[in-house]
Amino acid sequence: MAKQTFNGITEDAQSLFLGSEFWKKGSKIEGVVTGEFTTSTGKCYNITLNKPVTVKGEKTDKVSIGGLKGLAMALRASGANEFQEGDAVIVECTGTTPTDKGNDQINFKVLVNREKF
Repeated sequence: MAKQTFNGITEDAQSLFLGSEFWKKGSKIEGVVTGEFTTSTGKCYNITLNKPVTVKGEKTDKVSIGGLKGLAMALRASGANEFQEGDAVIVECTGTTPTDKGNDQINFKVLVNREKF
């Protein structure tokens, strides 16, 4: 068996997080899922964008998304249930719904194109 060597640095895996402050009605991203990770709020995904967005004053084409109940609900409703590495995705904020928890739920429309193997 051939020997393999892998090399990486943390900064190559980091990306700006698209939290609730980013998502306003009409906000949209398009790109390809490049990985996933889990936080205390649930599964999150790394996405390389087709067009950069500005997050907290910084323009970037690599973002992280997840941990938002409205996103998880939209993914379930789509039938994809979750993003997978390699998925081509479009995620759009369709607005918000008031909750009894003090923060409005952010609602999404998702489109997932996944290659079958």
